[in-house]
Amino acid sequence: MKKKYMLLVARIIVYMLVLGALIYYLYQSPYNPHPQNAEDIRKWVAGFGLLAPLIYLAVYTIRPLLLFPTLFLNLSAGVLFGPWWGILFVLMGGLGCACFCYLLGRFGGGRWLLNNFGGSWGERLKIYLTGSGSFKKMLWLRTVPIFPYDPVSIIAGSVLLPIRIFIMATVLGMLPGAIAYNFLADSFGTAKFYAAIVVTILAFGVPMFLWQRSGEGFTLKK
Repeated sequence: MKKKYMLLVARIIVYMLVLGALIYYLYQSPYNPHPQNAEDIRKWVAGFGLLAPLIYLAVYTIRPLLLFPTLFLNLSAGVLFGPWWGILFVLMGGLGCACFCYLLGRFGGGRWLLNNFGGSWGERLKIYLTGSGSFKKMLWLRTVPIFPYDPVSIIAGSVLLPIRIFIMATVLGMLPGAIAYNFLADSFGTAKFYAAIVVTILAFGVPMFLWQRSGEGFTLKK
């Protein structure tokens, strides 16, 4: 038992050292823009010219390792690519990030981390996603704004949620938010700004209301 415990501790230390070294390298890299707002992201991405779309998608995909908020990328897409193309790029970037976290959960020790450090909340999400109706449940987790995006993706990978269900629910669940963010970014400084605020509130408020009415919140708390 003592030897098994020591091996577990050694695995934790090695895993954390490797992950910490990778995050530190990416965070300290001169290529990390360290943005303070969405405008910093827009200027940095736009500086790559014709490669800007690819840079945007690449940065969005590995964003969890760069340690800056998704909000900056969501708001900068509409300014960089226009409101309609911006929706597409937010969806593509968000899906890339989701799949990156999903793969970390599936092949990068996510199941082990969930079992050992997930706590009661991680255990509830694990049980929730492995039950019947996984597409509907994953869709709720994507549309209701109280669930953290990256941990949900990691847990989905760790419980081996089928990738097809994961992708479809992720894209569909991100769509209202992608539309709202691009409408909001396109409306800054215009008469449409207050309408965009209303659209944003509805995009996140309506799913929250429907989720509570559906009883899914009670199911997850069991």
